[in-house]
Amino acid sequence: MNAIKILLISMSIFIFNANANETVNYSKPQSPDELHSLFAQYFQAKNLEGLKTLFAKNAKYILDVEGNTAIGQDEIAKALKPYLSFDSEMLTLSKSIHINGNIALIRSDWKVANSEISGTALEVMQYQNGGWVYIIDNPNGY
Repeated sequence: MNAIKILLISMSIFIFNANANETVNYSKPQSPDELHSLFAQYFQAKNLEGLKTLFAKNAKYILDVEGNTAIGQDEIAKALKPYLSFDSEMLTLSKSIHINGNIALIRSDWKVANSEISGTALEVMQYQNGGWVYIIDNPNGY
């Protein structure tokens, strides 16, 4: 009986460590609309790592009307984390999309369902490394 317990514990530790080192391959959005859809999906799943993948490594996220910014995936993740406390989904409606080569300028309305939190975003996206990412995200259009 003890041998079985030791075997099960050993297997659990092995599986946990194998999963801890496993790299998750996130989808690369093939359009600005798909980027919005993935943002909503990761938001609802409270998947901060997935959200980070939707931003370029040196992306800029506008925090407030004074122009304070979060720069880079880690700082942006810190800025987004409080929004993940909502037990709701993100609804996004693209109002205008203008693409010029690998750069896109987007205006979209968004809302956290079942809340008063909403805004009109101004976004610049770029197609890089096989998918669209935010390079500038101004979620409240300041």
